[in-house]
Amino acid sequence: MFASQTPLVLPSSPFIRAAGMSLDVVPIAWCEFDQQHWHAELHQAWQLPLPASLQSAVIKRKAEHLASRWLVQQNLSQLGLSNFVLCNAPDRSPLWPAGIQASLSHTHSVAVMAATREPLCIGVDVEQIMAEETADETAEMLMNTAEKQRLLAQPLPFAQAATLLFSLKESIYKALWPQLHQPMDFLQAEVVELDVQQGRATLRLCRDFDRHFTTKVLLEARFWLAGNRVITLLTHPLPK
Repeated sequence: MFASQTPLVLPSSPFIRAAGMSLDVVPIAWCEFDQQHWHAELHQAWQLPLPASLQSAVIKRKAEHLASRWLVQQNLSQLGLSNFVLCNAPDRSPLWPAGIQASLSHTHSVAVMAATREPLCIGVDVEQIMAEETADETAEMLMNTAEKQRLLAQPLPFAQAATLLFSLKESIYKALWPQLHQPMDFLQAEVVELDVQQGRATLRLCRDFDRHFTTKVLLEARFWLAGNRVITLLTHPLPK
């Protein structure tokens, strides 16, 4: 998944197929899971209860919940927090331990989670590469004209580049939500620089959200193109 990573110890169940952690920027843990091996007893065995709101959910959703909560425990244990069980606020945002800045994402049998004690806004996202048709149909909603030209100039298929842009903007939203608690659409942030070789991107906001997050602020992100997936990580100093 990452160029430099350490494998995580896997549970005995084949539900978690692979897992690792990268320490390149901030600790980023990932896992691949197989929903065919999900069963309700795992929640009890791993002491990761399934919330009442998901009792009648489809297996895919239950599997995502279990895998992501298992991954959270593995990552936070590296920060000295053992057996933490992640819950959600009424707005569905995750409730992290005091002093921890973190972000979580999952898609198509993969979960990714980044966490740090550093005073950072942090947003992580993982996406499956969208179909070419989807990229063409959603381009107007996702990007402005300058961004589209910037993507077309990259040594990437347009669908992969569009997925990367989508993921970068998802990471911005996740990073800034705890500070702003404001909705943000895709055209309210713009990718102004993209370096595919270095896996780095620079974004700016297209409107002033508050005195800390204005159009003058540049936001730096890292990204990884891993097969048919894109992973993005945005970090920014917490406002003082």
